[in-house]
Amino acid sequence: MVIGATEPGFTAEQVGWRFTLGAILLVGAYVAWPMIPLVMATDLDPGLKAAISGVLGATPFMSKFLAIAVMGRPAYYFLKRKVYMRLRRRFAGSPAE
Repeated sequence: MVIGATEPGFTAEQVGWRFTLGAILLVGAYVAWPMIPLVMATDLDPGLKAAISGVLGATPFMSKFLAIAVMGRPAYYFLKRKVYMRLRRRFAGSPAE
């Protein structure tokens, strides 16, 4: 099965700033996890601490949906093509199990 046969090809210039912003969202969202111990160390109400730490814990998951929405279809196809090409090159010589 050829993956790129029915998908349009997009270049890095075509995906532009939306791809960059989506990548920043994906990477930047992981900054939320180290902030959870800081929230727990504060003198806030326990219910508020739980709510804030829950939001911070779910931020990387939620950011993936937001990043895909920001990136759009061209950036999704561009990223998918790049990842599959690297995987094919990496596992081209390995035997199937």
